[in-house]
Amino acid sequence: MHNHGGAAQALFVVANLAIAAGYLSVPLLVLPYLPISRAALLSGAGFFLGCMGTHLWMAFGGHLDATWFWTVEHILQAVCTWGFIITFHVLLRRAHAIRRQSREPT
Repeated sequence: MHNHGGAAQALFVVANLAIAAGYLSVPLLVLPYLPISRAALLSGAGFFLGCMGTHLWMAFGGHLDATWFWTVEHILQAVCTWGFIITFHVLLRRAHAIRRQSREPT
């Protein structure tokens, strides 16, 4: 592996930290709104926390091949991760509010 340092390395670290934070937020912001079993909830949370661990490992030196290709790939992954989390969370909150309103007595 090659450690190119500089801007690519810094962006690689920041992108992986953003991805790790995204994976941490899914069990908190998305899974609670889904009508899934406790086993599915715990398995999903475990999956996302495991993915978070991998990206933390990459951010803190476990993967030092921060070429521009991998840096751009991780930046795109970070943007897509947060794009999904934000838009899906908003959608789930709206659906939850509509469902709650439909249950209220008129």
